[in-house]
Amino acid sequence: MSFVKFKLPIINIRGNAMKFLKTAAIAALLASGAAHASTELLTNGSFEQNLQANGTWNIYSNLTGWTGGAYGIELRNNVVGNAPDGVNFVELDTTANSSMFQNVSTVMGQNYTLTFKFQDRPGVATSSQGLEISWGGSVVGTVNNSLGGGWQTVSYNLIGNGATEALSFKAIGTSDSLGTSLDKVSLTTAVPEPETYAMLLAGLGLVGFAARRRKQ
Repeated sequence: MSFVKFKLPIINIRGNAMKFLKTAAIAALLASGAAHASTELLTNGSFEQNLQANGTWNIYSNLTGWTGGAYGIELRNNVVGNAPDGVNFVELDTTANSSMFQNVSTVMGQNYTLTFKFQDRPGVATSSQGLEISWGGSVVGTVNNSLGGGWQTVSYNLIGNGATEALSFKAIGTSDSLGTSLDKVSLTTAVPEPETYAMLLAGLGLVGFAARRRKQ
């Protein structure tokens, strides 16, 4: 009898542990699913929140969500090109090379995906164009000479430091008011790779298999 009394608590503890593992695996899977439906972190990434009449352009000190540099931000609607998203797009070589930035609150170690579209100004030399992209004050890349002269999509992986970081774009070509166009800027939390889901599902299956073995 003493032997039976000794074994029953062990079975109970293992049963509770198994339930905990199953719950943890399900929670992890659900959390990954929530991450998949990532939220847009930027305001006015396609510059549609600022009204600009069709066939016109203007230079603004700032745009909704964006702080302009020394020479402002040039906003265009169907002028020297057409926006790939909505009707507005921007150029940062205004009267001279300028810039713009937006501050983003980040999570320490979190991966973020930055995407945007850029386009050469038609009929203008490559040396006159180009954009530099910075994150938290550090340059992460430059773009120039879009493929075929059309709108080209670029993507970067960024990492948060747990503080507010500035996402910045700056014109870097010849400062002659003829620069690269920019539109559809997006920043989201990075979506888990398919392998992540596979590992979670496999782990959940192993937990279930172990539970069935113990019942037998």
